[in-house]
Amino acid sequence: MELSGRLKKPLQSSGAAAAIALAVACLLLASVLALPCSPRAEAAPYSWDGGYDARGVPFPAATAYFAEGTTRNGFEEYLVLRNPGSKTAAVTIKYVFQAPERPVLQSLSLGPGAGAGIRVNDRVGPGRDVSVLVAARPGVVCERQVYFNYKGLWTGGHVTSGALAPSKRWYFAEGTTRQGFAEWLCVQNPTADPATVDLDYILGTGENRHQSLQVQAFSRATVDVNAAVGPGQDVSVALASSSPVVAERPMYFDYRGAWRGGDTVTGANAVAREWSFAEGTTRRGFEEWLCIENPGDATTAEVDYLFADGTSSTRGYALPGHARTTLSVNSEAGPEKDVSIRVRSAGDVLCERAMYFLYHGAWEGGHVVMGSTRGRATWYFPTAAIRPNSESWLCLANPGPEANPVKVAVYSAGAAPREQTAVLAPMSRSTLSLDALAAGLDDPWVVVTGAQALDAERPTYFAYDPQVEPEPFTIATCDGVELKSPIRYCDLLGCQFHEAEATASDGASSGAQVMQPVGLCMGDYNPGRLHPAVSLAVGNDPAYFIEDTRSRGSYSTTACDVHSKAGATVYSPVNGTVLRAEGYSLYGRYPDLMAYIAIDGKPGLVVAILHMDSLKVSKGQRVEAGRTPVGTVRDLVPYFYSGPNPWTREEGNHAHIQVNYRPDLHL
Repeated sequence: MELSGRLKKPLQSSGAAAAIALAVACLLLASVLALPCSPRAEAAPYSWDGGYDARGVPFPAATAYFAEGTTRNGFEEYLVLRNPGSKTAAVTIKYVFQAPERPVLQSLSLGPGAGAGIRVNDRVGPGRDVSVLVAARPGVVCERQVYFNYKGLWTGGHVTSGALAPSKRWYFAEGTTRQGFAEWLCVQNPTADPATVDLDYILGTGENRHQSLQVQAFSRATVDVNAAVGPGQDVSVALASSSPVVAERPMYFDYRGAWRGGDTVTGANAVAREWSFAEGTTRRGFEEWLCIENPGDATTAEVDYLFADGTSSTRGYALPGHARTTLSVNSEAGPEKDVSIRVRSAGDVLCERAMYFLYHGAWEGGHVVMGSTRGRATWYFPTAAIRPNSESWLCLANPGPEANPVKVAVYSAGAAPREQTAVLAPMSRSTLSLDALAAGLDDPWVVVTGAQALDAERPTYFAYDPQVEPEPFTIATCDGVELKSPIRYCDLLGCQFHEAEATASDGASSGAQVMQPVGLCMGDYNPGRLHPAVSLAVGNDPAYFIEDTRSRGSYSTTACDVHSKAGATVYSPVNGTVLRAEGYSLYGRYPDLMAYIAIDGKPGLVVAILHMDSLKVSKGQRVEAGRTPVGTVRDLVPYFYSGPNPWTREEGNHAHIQVNYRPDLHL
């Protein structure tokens, strides 16, 4: 078995990777599980890039719990199941919502070796926060994958194998509310009794804070950690509950203002004195962190850094009591290292490993795993996670003092398993390309077996083509009218409000009206021109910016640029009638297409939509908000963009909308 470095099969260049990402028309999700693509009005011009890391499942289990999950706009959730046994498994899935919504049940049968990829959006419908309970006889192995465009701004994916049982205690070592981070805590109560949940937040400063909440029977609750502890905090969490619950911590981020993504982890239900991790790297484009929560008195820890060449190094650290310690693995282990980790502490602690990356200069994001408190001789992965436009790896760590013979077997329906073996040196780490090992196989899955205990993780990096048709959503209101986004959520790259021109494209006064943004304000860079009646705290989805003044004399939210890739479909923001659909000269210099739509029930109010390179409507046509295609986004880069947009960090292409008072316009 060739256990190679992760850059064994590099992309040709970041530009080539981006081109490949845009060319993929339909991405198969759960490891070639043949999940169908939903019908799309247009091919998506925007892929969601990112990565995630799955720890192996130690054995087929009768139950698996997933506290996090959502089918809101911008989220696509999948449940991946596998029966590795020799008998048919009867599986029941319970989808649990916020009280008082009743759970939804699903039953299926999995034959020996069979798998299933379930798109949760299809099972429960849009706009729902959902936890999942899987029950199977005999046991199965499963994981939950989520792909997202968080608030229309940060894309990526995350994965977890779930919890095997609920518990009255859960711990999380990682977590932060620093600028650019949004941290959440999801609590699933799968029991018939209400749960009183106490949360102790252990801050990097040594300060501790407390919060209590009630989680009703057979329901799920979500905690906004940023709101609970305030901004600028590194935070670990200790949870105690009156009834057994399951806890998971998703985070979404703009890491250092450079790499955007998200990750999630199921908590640990106990602290321990030894923790280990198989994956890890300090190569260029990766930043790795080790988070150690010490809920007890001051203690010490030794960290073993295990490298691919069979060498290792050990460093000692003092761990303050009732505090969180964060180590930069890049600094501690040195640059350009593939590194596994073993932590040995004199006291009971909790360890997580977070990584942020720009993979091959093309796919940005981050992933996190909870450490393992004991190695296993066998690890299961319900999918090899190979698909077009992705790269999947298998990381193996032998933290023991003796050489460990290991067999990696990839199974596929109707084919003999592909097996490769190797001997892992003591205190070492190795990496295998699953793309190479599982190439050409249908629906592959993986079993890792060692003669002695080892650790196994499966990191995957990707550009994902969204599959679910999103619902129309509101980005602003004006005079009681909801303005739906002209860009679908799956294609959204951010909203940017700014001052409108005083003169319309036809030379008349624009009569631009003030819009009330709806969503999360990421930054108001023009407070001096904000209309006094406009609030920046209306709703929290999607994200938007208010840009610097353009010295046009209008208020700062009289126009909005809704960003996307060139070629994205533009939809009508309102119900109404098309008054104009024609070409004009942008700034008197550049060819452009525009549409004016009279708003139903609002005499004189017209929505102007600019920057299209094709039109799909004509004068007199009736349109429906968020449903009727109006045109496609023009590529504006050749005209006047010389670099990334400062707000979205993308090319700057967008659909421009504003509401004008134009009683002079008629059919």
